[in-house]
Amino acid sequence: MASVSSTRLASEQAARRTARLRQFRAVAGWVVTVIGYILIAIVFATPMLWVITNSFRPETAIMSSLYPLSWKVFAPIPFTLFNYLELLGLATDRAHLMGYAFMRNLWVSLSSATLVVLLSLIFNTCAAFFFARLSFPGKRYLLVYVLATMMVPEQVVIVPLFLVGLGLGLINTYWALVVPFYASPFITFALMQFMGDLPVELDEAATIDGANMLQILVYVLVPNTVPAMITVSLLEFQFIWNNFYWPLVAISDKRDHPIQVVVAGLFGEFSTKWSRILAGMVFASVPIIVLFMFLQRYYYENIALTGMKG
Repeated sequence: MASVSSTRLASEQAARRTARLRQFRAVAGWVVTVIGYILIAIVFATPMLWVITNSFRPETAIMSSLYPLSWKVFAPIPFTLFNYLELLGLATDRAHLMGYAFMRNLWVSLSSATLVVLLSLIFNTCAAFFFARLSFPGKRYLLVYVLATMMVPEQVVIVPLFLVGLGLGLINTYWALVVPFYASPFITFALMQFMGDLPVELDEAATIDGANMLQILVYVLVPNTVPAMITVSLLEFQFIWNNFYWPLVAISDKRDHPIQVVVAGLFGEFSTKWSRILAGMVFASVPIIVLFMFLQRYYYENIALTGMKG
């Protein structure tokens, strides 16, 4: 009996040690994970925090607080709204005299990106339906041709695109920011992959009920691809919002430039006013950040659904 009790006690002690070891590993893993997340957040958030806080400071305060490194680097002291008011032309006439019209530039970026997204959803959704749900000879080769256009760098086609835009009368007009981007092979491919995973029986049932191809697309497939459409819309909006090279080539009047080109133009050839540049960076970044905050749920939902399908 004594040996049995000793064996049972030893087993219980070993089980407790194993449980404590597992608990310690779990806590240690959680701590390491949290520390890792904090470090990642610091790495990504610190530059943006510095830009935002220093955009509310005078030029002299920005330069004087850079060294030595302390909390004053990130503190908007002294605080001023002059940088934003100057860019908006509300503080002095300097912005207007220099040709800046930030509210107009923001509207150009916002309206062109929104219009491109709307047109892109219409045309690319139809193209995705064409490739995902219809069968026809040579479809694979046509799809390869469409996807091959994704491999061509923008710099290679910038001159032909400019000549085509010039022939169509788009250069130095608002439509130069919209027309070249309404068709996207990436969005077509992404939506095609999502539609291809939907059961074909949905199309067959709708056909039996008397639906034509357009009705199948609008009433059957589109409602089931909303997460994917929101995700690609967010990516397309970000691409158009951050587009720099083509607007710089196609538009010569700085009042009609999108916001990214205007911010780049704030860098002077001989002198640079960083307070104005930082305020312009905030102007250019906030809309994208706000948009992602509102749509991130759909973005993650689409990623989760894609992972489940894979």
